[in-house]
Formats: sequence, structure tokens, C-alpha cells
Amino acid sequence: MKQPQTTLAESVTQHIACRILHGDLIPGLALPGENELATEYSVSRTSIRNALQFLAAKGLISIQAKKRTTINKREQWNLLDADVLGWLAKGKVDQQLVEQLMVTRLIFEPNIATLAALNATGHDLAAMEDALQLMRQGQHTAQADTFEQGDLAFHHALLRATHNPFLQSLGNALSSAMALSFQQTLEEDVRQTRDAVDEHSLLLEAVRLKQPERARQQMRTILLNAARKHIWQDQPELLNLIV
Repeated sequence: MKQPQTTLAESVTQHIACRILHGDLIPGLALPGENELATEYSVSRTSIRNALQFLAAKGLISIQAKKRTTINKREQWNLLDADVLGWLAKGKVDQQLVEQLMVTRLIFEPNIATLAALNATGHDLAAMEDALQLMRQGQHTAQADTFEQGDLAFHHALLRATHNPFLQSLGNALSSAMALSFQQTLEEDVRQTRDAVDEHSLLLEAVRLKQPERARQQMRTILLNAARKHIWQDQPELLNLIV
């Protein structure tokens, strides 16, 4: 199926967003006016206005009548928005943000695994098995895209297996956050991910046997092992407080 073309407003939105998210445009900075931006990007003022309104909806900028549009602080960014996470993935992600993302995953995902072990159906287990098979395929054939697809599918199937409507409503945001995290922790040579595949297999077994505490600990192990390899050489004391 033919992919829809990116509009001019979407191209401007993405370019400005990436400059904000990757530190080229710092918080508190005032953006040029609409006329200046329209000239800079060779688009209409309408395209600029649409782009700015979209960025404001994501918390990246503040628009005030008769005042310059300004860049917001990181605390105001909607970091669980799929578009924002997608823009972040287009460049090098600030190390502090990578660490905070891993802390967020450590808060949510072990408990998601616990609920999955209590509530998973045969259909859920089959979905996890299919995802694990994709991970194995990617690992054996050194196809990073296939491995990442399987990894994301596994965690998404685990989330669905909680059968918790509130958690499932967070599914898209959590999935986008996990995808960004995977990009920061995936081995350069995907053939070296065999340990990760084995760890996910142990998690699947804990869910299959309805062992919630074992599932929780196994998910924590998966996350901490990835973090030790790619984020923290020495585990911060904070992580010992997250249970």
C-alpha cells in the first residue's frame, strides 16, 4: 500500500520538534515570528501556524497572543506521546533521559509481568510464543529489525495479558517508550542477544506456569541486565529501592 506523503506542515513540525528534543533549541528560547519561519522553511504562514499548534499540543512550545512563541522546559513535554517518542528516536537521545526511561520501565513492567502471570489466557501465551520465535529468528539471522519487532511484540503481548483496561489504554504510549528504549540497549551485533532471548523464554515459562513473583523478578532481571550493558556500569542505589 502506498504510504501517505508528508505535508509541508508535517515536515516543518518534525524539523522543529527534533531541534527542540535534541537540544538545538533550548528551553526559554523565543522562536522567530510566523513570517520569518515561513521564509526560512519556504512554506505558507498557514503551514507554520499548523506546525506550531501541533507542537504546542505536545507540550514542546508555548504560544501566547501578541508574544513570541517560546520553547518549553523538558518537564512540560508530553514524553509518553507516540509522536514525541518517534521524534526522539531520530537522533541521539540525552543519556539522562535514557536513564529516566529505564527507571520508568522498571516501575511498570515487572508489575505488568506479575499481572500477566495471574491473568494470561492460552491466546496470550500463543502471542508471546510467536513473538519469542521472531526474536530467535532475528538473533539467528543477525536481523536487528526482526529481533526488535519480536521484542516489542513480546512486551505488547505481555501487556495485553494483564487484561487490565487501564494498563491496556496506556498500551500505545508504553509500546512507543519501549521501542525507544530497545534502540538504546540493542546489541550492535544482534547475534549477541542470545542471553536476552533465553531471559524472555524464562519469563514466558513463569507466565505459563502462573508464577507471578517469578515473572516479576524475571522481568526485573531482563531490564537490569540490559541497563548494565548499555546504560549503567555501576547500578545506582535508586534501583534497589524500586520493587
